[in-house]
Amino acid sequence: MRDFAFALAAPIDARAERPESIPKMRRLLACAFTGAVLSFFSAPAAAANVSWTFCVASARGGDDVWITDVFAAARGREKLERDMKAYLALQGATRVDAQCPAPVADKTAAINAQFAAIEFNRKLGAVLHEVAAREFELRR
Repeated sequence: MRDFAFALAAPIDARAERPESIPKMRRLLACAFTGAVLSFFSAPAAAANVSWTFCVASARGGDDVWITDVFAAARGREKLERDMKAYLALQGATRVDAQCPAPVADKTAAINAQFAAIEFNRKLGAVLHEVAAREFELRR
């Protein structure tokens, strides 16, 4: 029992027992790990080309305002605005003006602009209606 306790307490120099191929294996593992990390982070880089926006539409009197969720803009502003008006016309809204801010690469900036639009229209006393981006996008 005494020898066993001594063996546990004795410092072990792992480098003295290491074969020469271990440094090569570490380099190979480091390269493989680096490649895995780069491939993991390159997928979001392809998605980084996405531009984000939302749309706001108001009835001519300004009493009713429709605001979409923030979504990936797959088409230009003018087309988005026409599509928003057409969507609301299908919902029974008439004489609607729609505006979609220029798409931006930073989704957080688009969300902040959407919040500002919501607060602005609340202060004006408008009745806000949420339009799910999914519904709006499916009906184009």
